[in-house]
Amino acid sequence: MDNNYWENFYSKQNAELKPSLFAVYVNDILKGNKYNIIELGCGNGRDSIFFANNQHDVLAIDQCKSEISFLQNQYKQIDNLTFRCADFTSLSHDNKYDMIYSRFTLHSVNKEEEQRVLRWAYENLNEAGMFCIEVRGKKNEIYKLGEAVENEIDAFIYNDHYRRFLDFDVLCNDLKELGFDLIFSAEDKDFAPFNGENETYIRVIAKK
Repeated sequence: MDNNYWENFYSKQNAELKPSLFAVYVNDILKGNKYNIIELGCGNGRDSIFFANNQHDVLAIDQCKSEISFLQNQYKQIDNLTFRCADFTSLSHDNKYDMIYSRFTLHSVNKEEEQRVLRWAYENLNEAGMFCIEVRGKKNEIYKLGEAVENEIDAFIYNDHYRRFLDFDVLCNDLKELGFDLIFSAEDKDFAPFNGENETYIRVIAKK
């Protein structure tokens, strides 16, 4: 992952603080029930804060040390929210979760790391737990822009940082092969419009 890029990005403290449309969508699915949630790659914490404010118990993981330190201090009064600095591709098997939430993070790691995350997610979800994914795919409008990453497929350096564009069908098949049921899966627009742009993204809700 591009730690230096993201450390600099979040150090400016001007990223969007409202919850993403994906977080709102997922929270609606939870229907007011209390969930034990882990977010993989929380960034500035906006979605994890939103989930915690909706009474879920939340562990938010990110590799950006300075941002995690800031969030730990800024939100220490929220008892059901924990921020932790860690690599979400190499987590332990110490806990089970009702929901694993990954927004715009699987395209920041290589294929081997992605596969490790998918396996970890299945192994560390409680029965009927959900794996919620939003990610850039090969229909995304910036696919193939920038410099191709050597020895990787569908990975590019664009605007100074790494992105790998997932194949929607392959992702769905990988999840099914692990044992997930897909309760929602689509690659479409209107999932994450931003600054007047409406790009195409993958959205998957997988259930164990």
